[in-house]
Amino acid sequence: MKRGLIKLALTLALLLALFHLLDISLAGILDRLRNFGFVVVAALLPLTLIPWVSASRWGYLLGLSGIKERMTVLWEFNWKATFLGLFLPGSQGMDFFRILFIERRHPGSRGVAGSTVVIERMIGFLLLGLFALLALSFVYDEERFRPVLAPVLAVNGGLVLLVLAVFLVRWRAPDEGSPGIRRGITRAVRYLHRLHQAVKGFPYRRGLLPTVIWIAAFQLSLVAVVHLLFLAFNHPVPFVQNLLFYPLIGLLTVVPVTVSGFGVREGAFVFFYSLVGVPSEVAVGVSLLNYLLVIGVPALLGGLLLLFDRGRQIAGRPG
Repeated sequence: MKRGLIKLALTLALLLALFHLLDISLAGILDRLRNFGFVVVAALLPLTLIPWVSASRWGYLLGLSGIKERMTVLWEFNWKATFLGLFLPGSQGMDFFRILFIERRHPGSRGVAGSTVVIERMIGFLLLGLFALLALSFVYDEERFRPVLAPVLAVNGGLVLLVLAVFLVRWRAPDEGSPGIRRGITRAVRYLHRLHQAVKGFPYRRGLLPTVIWIAAFQLSLVAVVHLLFLAFNHPVPFVQNLLFYPLIGLLTVVPVTVSGFGVREGAFVFFYSLVGVPSEVAVGVSLLNYLLVIGVPALLGGLLLLFDRGRQIAGRPG
């Protein structure tokens, strides 16, 4: 509880400091929002294409792991997890709840079901790093993009080392522990061992290419939302530049410093997009509006689904 309050305080402090130092106001952000039609188009993607691609890629990975699941269930899990993930540090808290939901539904496949979320995220991060590297090769000029070169290389190198560690590390699951706290820890470690073995044993040769295509489609649709929002602020940014900056911003917000990545994400938007002449108010406005559309709207739907489930459980109890 105390740690959560510290994270919340840090989140608010970062946002307030950012607005104060850059002399940004919400009125100024709204005043720059000129082409609302692009906001409407951008808002359609998180309600249609993005959740469909997200559920489809997850369903494909589950199918390769021998688990069949309906698309509607995966949509529901994604939205519920998005809502619950709002309260965890970093931008990927939802993955914890996705694993929880899918393994509750398939208790006989514990570790295997959850590994699909880990595999999806692992390949997704690698693709984000690759997109940034490829985009940098198209737009790089030493004067403007020098500050980006080191982060791009560091991100790609770090991701490759992390993936190699996942596949090269070998460890043996502990035996059943004694009752009490030690037993609980042992069970957790045994579960992590099953999860790790499932990640290593996934049929990559058979399913890697379709998985990469699904995840690439998902990542590119997220970049498209950002591209449309810059058009809405009447400050167009070439798509290839968005393809360079947005993956770096997304990877930075994974670090669990603030609640849902607030503050970190806005500061990163300001820093990276200032390299191509985007005003601070526009960068922060796109960041906040992007979060509202990509996370806020699905989270609202997930919250309503959770509320409906809660109401159904209460109604089902005997009086």
